[in-house]
Amino acid sequence: MADFDDLYGEVGRKLRQARVIQGLSQERLAQQLGISRASVVNIEAGRQRAPLHLLWQFSETLATDLSLLIPRREELSDAAKEATLDPAMVKQIRETANNDSDAVRALTRLASRLKAAIEIDSPDRKAHDQRKARRKG
Repeated sequence: MADFDDLYGEVGRKLRQARVIQGLSQERLAQQLGISRASVVNIEAGRQRAPLHLLWQFSETLATDLSLLIPRREELSDAAKEATLDPAMVKQIRETANNDSDAVRALTRLASRLKAAIEIDSPDRKAHDQRKARRKG
């Protein structure tokens, strides 16, 4: 079983992606859910663990099926290898795929892996990882 941090990180990534696709800001989504913008930010970042009833509200507000927000096991094993895409890239992928959910998922995964591979080799990424290790240690 994957680490729970990975699980909630992937849930947050999926929530953010659904929010961006719907064209909602974090502030607007928070208002619609009756929670703070900080909670939306932290849930999307995987730092705050949303209870099931809140995930259900997210899915209703974002017009998506709750099961699409919960990652499958194979997604968790791949999650560490993937990078978060910016909203413009997600929008471009959706348009290119003509909103075909399977194509969107495949293109998003490919773009994420390519971005992650580039970031792993960058000097900025290595410096970031070293700072993060010092904070933990």
